[in-house]
Amino acid sequence: MSEIVLVNVSGRDRPGLTSSLTAILAQYDVNVLDIGQAVIHDTLSLGLLIEIPERSEPAPVLKELVFCAHELEVDIRFTPISGDDYEHWVHQQRRRRYIITGLGPQITARQISAIAGIVSDNGLNIDDISRLSERVPLHHPDRPQRFCIELTLSGPAENLPDIRARFMDVSAEFGVDIAFQEDTVYRRNRRLVALDMDSTLVPYEIIDQLAAVAGVGEEVAAITAAAMRGVLDFAESFTRRVALLKGLDESALQRIASELTLMEGAERLVATLKALGYKIAILSGGFTYFGRLLQERLGIDHLHANELG
Repeated sequence: MSEIVLVNVSGRDRPGLTSSLTAILAQYDVNVLDIGQAVIHDTLSLGLLIEIPERSEPAPVLKELVFCAHELEVDIRFTPISGDDYEHWVHQQRRRRYIITGLGPQITARQISAIAGIVSDNGLNIDDISRLSERVPLHHPDRPQRFCIELTLSGPAENLPDIRARFMDVSAEFGVDIAFQEDTVYRRNRRLVALDMDSTLVPYEIIDQLAAVAGVGEEVAAITAAAMRGVLDFAESFTRRVALLKGLDESALQRIASELTLMEGAERLVATLKALGYKIAILSGGFTYFGRLLQERLGIDHLHANELG
């Protein structure tokens, strides 16, 4: 009967480490049932779930792995896995999977703790955490103010609307953007990206800029706040805000358009997506007058917004 063993290797990473260990397994025709590796600050964590065939004795295989690990100056640990435990693990892998992406100027322990708490409260398990953003020196003169991580989850998410609502609360409280989505083939093959305009492609609400010029900035801001609290729905709040702009000279639009600034990273994001073959759309509750300028400036494929009368 074959033997199933979980092999955990940790220590200083170096080229050829995985090659040396798996070369030993190959000599004994060992099957690799699962494998995972992570390196943080040159420190390796490698896991292999191996099946040693019945014709090969486990002892020589494990002995050679120990000698190899000693030469490589890494720690190695073996855990025998029963057939029942393995079958249970395989069954667990059929659970639904989800992806959380967190993006912000920095990712702190408080933010990760809040996200992980929501995950745990809903019976989900974190299978993997990866950093997607680049690593830069602490005192780099052009150090980018952005940090992005991705968490892979598994489990039965019973109440998706509640999970998303709690992530929205964390996003607002800690200043980090959070995306939560099911990990399916459709997530991996998307070719259309739709972006909002206000406070997304530009770092402010354009209607607030117009209201300030029209002298009704405070009134418009109050209506916006009421809509954010759920007192007004978007359609009613939008109608009331635009009504306050009645009589505003069109030259005000031209002036604000001439001073239009982009959100940091917007040009790079759009250029990268275009280079990868994505179609890009603006879907905005704002105005086409400004959307067309951004469409031309960034090469946006589609624009859907409101026409100002």
